[in-house]
Amino acid sequence: MSGALTGSVQAQSTETGITGKPEVIDADILKFGTQRVILWGIDAPEKKQKCQLNGALWGCYDVSFRYLQLLAGRGEVNCTYKGDPDPFGRRFGICVSGGEDLNAEMVKAGMALAFDEQSDEYDAAMADAITAGVGVWQPGVNFEEPWVFRRRETPGGYR
Repeated sequence: MSGALTGSVQAQSTETGITGKPEVIDADILKFGTQRVILWGIDAPEKKQKCQLNGALWGCYDVSFRYLQLLAGRGEVNCTYKGDPDPFGRRFGICVSGGEDLNAEMVKAGMALAFDEQSDEYDAAMADAITAGVGVWQPGVNFEEPWVFRRRETPGGYR
């Protein structure tokens, strides 16, 4: 793995955002040094979540995690903070690399869902993914929305 994914991270932080080469620590969470940024307005499959493809277990979390690694590993990532920090001090953000909105790219590829509890910003991207039949929307996939799974399986429902 490249240093952009696993090595020490130099990040520049301001009150409005953070820039650097993050470590991907979850399918929708980046880590810049000690600051975690949860991708705003989207929700990806959870690590312990089970998905099926044509009746067989399918690693939807692993695929989503690797896709975010690919997107974030292309170079410097700039995240603009949105909303208030969660109870653990983690920030939410819209993250861009190489001119691409990583949040939108995750949803367009079917690797995450639009999370309407935060924003409807990615609804059109999710409609495109559904129409294209990609990621969790491909024919034969059976999955549960990540927020439904998390609320049942995680104390407090936190990511």
